[in-house]
Amino acid sequence: MKIAEVFLNQTNKRIDHAYDYRVPVHLKSVTQEGIRVVVQFGIGNRRVEAFITKIKETTDYSGKIKEIIENIDMEPVLNREQIELCLWMKTVYCSLFYEALSYFTMAVQIKQEIDYYRNYEKLDLDLKQNWFIEHYFDNANEVLPLKKVKPEDRIILAELIKKKAVYSKKSWKKISDPESRKKSIQSSYHLTAMGREALKQDKKFGKKQCELMEYLLRSDMKGEDLKIITAQYKKSLEPLIKKGYVCVNKTASQEQPLNLSAAGYEHQSVILTHNEQRSYNQYQALTKQTSGVFFHVFDAVSKYRLFFKAIEDQLKANRSSVVIFPEINMTFQRMEMFYKYFGNKVGVFHGQLSPKQRTELYLRIRSGEIKVIIGVRSAVFLPYVNLGLIIIDDEHDSSHNSISMPQFHITDIAKKASEIMGAFYIIADNIPRVATWYRIEKKELAVIQIGEEPRFRHAIEIIDMQKEMHQGNMGILSRTLLRYLQSGIEQKRMSVLFINNLGYANSILCRKCGHVEKCPHCGVSLKYLNHDHSLLCHYCGYKKAVPVLCSECGSDKVRHMGYGIDQLEEYLKKVFSGVRIATVQGNMKRSDIKKINKSIASGEFDILIGTQVINKHFNLSNISVAAAVLIDRDLNQGNYQASENVYQMYSRFFAKAMDNKTKGVIQTNEPENDTIYSIKNESFLEFYRSEIHYRQLMHYPPTVKMISLSVFHKKESEAENDSVRLYVSIKEELKAFGMGQAVYKPVRIGVTRGGNITYQIVIKTAKQSVFQNLMSKIIRLGIIEALKSKVSIQIN
Repeated sequence: MKIAEVFLNQTNKRIDHAYDYRVPVHLKSVTQEGIRVVVQFGIGNRRVEAFITKIKETTDYSGKIKEIIENIDMEPVLNREQIELCLWMKTVYCSLFYEALSYFTMAVQIKQEIDYYRNYEKLDLDLKQNWFIEHYFDNANEVLPLKKVKPEDRIILAELIKKKAVYSKKSWKKISDPESRKKSIQSSYHLTAMGREALKQDKKFGKKQCELMEYLLRSDMKGEDLKIITAQYKKSLEPLIKKGYVCVNKTASQEQPLNLSAAGYEHQSVILTHNEQRSYNQYQALTKQTSGVFFHVFDAVSKYRLFFKAIEDQLKANRSSVVIFPEINMTFQRMEMFYKYFGNKVGVFHGQLSPKQRTELYLRIRSGEIKVIIGVRSAVFLPYVNLGLIIIDDEHDSSHNSISMPQFHITDIAKKASEIMGAFYIIADNIPRVATWYRIEKKELAVIQIGEEPRFRHAIEIIDMQKEMHQGNMGILSRTLLRYLQSGIEQKRMSVLFINNLGYANSILCRKCGHVEKCPHCGVSLKYLNHDHSLLCHYCGYKKAVPVLCSECGSDKVRHMGYGIDQLEEYLKKVFSGVRIATVQGNMKRSDIKKINKSIASGEFDILIGTQVINKHFNLSNISVAAAVLIDRDLNQGNYQASENVYQMYSRFFAKAMDNKTKGVIQTNEPENDTIYSIKNESFLEFYRSEIHYRQLMHYPPTVKMISLSVFHKKESEAENDSVRLYVSIKEELKAFGMGQAVYKPVRIGVTRGGNITYQIVIKTAKQSVFQNLMSKIIRLGIIEALKSKVSIQIN
């Protein structure tokens, strides 16, 4: 007898464990680990999707074992290693099995559909019911999908089901059927002889058109590749197609390579410099001793060449590689480098792929046709054949954190995946995370320095804003910084002001009674917008005009509290008449970024004001002054990682903006702050020693494990009551684990998007296994399921 061990697709943590089901005789040959099936569950025998994690010969269950009803997949969607990783994620992050599974199956998603069939027996039907049968069930339509029935006709359908004139069948179907890719027609773009001649004669084209034609000159390309250059590529191509400069070829997807842009390249060998070869020799030696290495990067060009060399060696050994970037907004030039070295072995996994394209890529990876994948964190969950190398670039970037359950950092997944799959992993950054350097100090992770650490130190000046106020300067900027800005304007050199705060001001405050205007739905302070003199809630979108009088006491002393980019811009325009200012913030379009970069290069601005987008997207050179305007706000976020985030963010800003002629300024009310001095001294080790001492003293990660349980509900009373109930239960159960553990009372941390009031419970423990055993007991007792609120879990 064959027994399948399955997990159900459901949302109750209490029943989220493995169940045994008998494999029926007619399904024995096609039922195996890694496929989705349909089973009956519960007293009512409701049909539920389930996933097989194991096939065995016997069962320990003493009761009657139910049979699998049908198979959804005809072949495994996960291999053995992926199943093991999925089960590990469920255990470690205390998530539902299907929450973890969703990361692995995003390219082969399924949905349940209901089809209706006609009963041909003669039945007593009224006029409307007869019309329904004749209208929906003609000779060409024996099967009626529910989605084809108009909403207003579904009442009649329900009556027909009741009379047994119509019966239904439920089935699971893939959102993108793998077989459909054989029939799909896709467009590729080709530069005609006329187009080549026009480009050669340098005819007048738009900048974007010229750029697209340059790419097409090298090779034909699919829309999904052109989309990486610009999402609006069709608008630029349409005039070129009409003039005959570009033609469109319609071909079946299986007749063309996955990445047409790779077709024009022949494989090239990676050639290393003498210093790079020395670093690579270190890397090769470490692959025989350990499973992972940190590249401490001081030379980005060398870093990429070492990546390519490591991938090249994996291909020679017939092994796959995956490179994880924080964002898929990579330049096409970076993609071209991968194509240059590895040709059509390269696949790009990004969010702009259609479901069919995602499925096609999934299948080609599983077959071993694609062996080099570049993408974001979800790319690590694809079904690799003989995975040999995982690379994580810019490890500090917050995009490497998952914000949905299970909540993880991609480095932790890479580490476990390397253990399970026998792969090696590389994590790379110029400024390490504290958690990463802690592992290096503990000899848990090897480190290789890439390039030479610069000896030059920038001249960064710390300005005490408390002294400025005591001396009568109540403005946003210090007198020193204003003097530097004036000098920059006179020298026609641009200055850059870094302020990590959007909008005009934080909020509106009554200076008489202290009342702060808040959202009536979400309870958060409303953000002041200068352009239309209004207040806005960034969670629910509630908007109102700024009140003339305080709604609490009637006073006219309503004023701005704090300041942001817009207010700083207004202040500068008052101080410097005719000053040319650019502001950059939030999620910017690629076209806007290019436009501003072009203006910066041509010297069109005197001052650039921006948030951390400056670090990611803008090219800065010949800067007069680089200043951190409001560093205290970021240092005092009430988050144990605030100092680390500030060091990472502001160090990158000064490194990017400054040369040996640039003046650096940090404005602060805390001039003796250790983090600020480490930024000034440009010393990561100085910062790390101070920070790790603080975390050891206060028992924060990475020296201990810290788990945050967020309890959230639309109603304040429910969220508060449920958080207290959960806290009391955890405190009681934690006693069994002895000393070394701590749980802290629930704290209201605000309102999440969607208007949920959130309370947070924090647990600290020396061993994560304590938390896992604790949660197993909490779940088994049904404590979480008894709450009206939802609970999410985040580790460290």
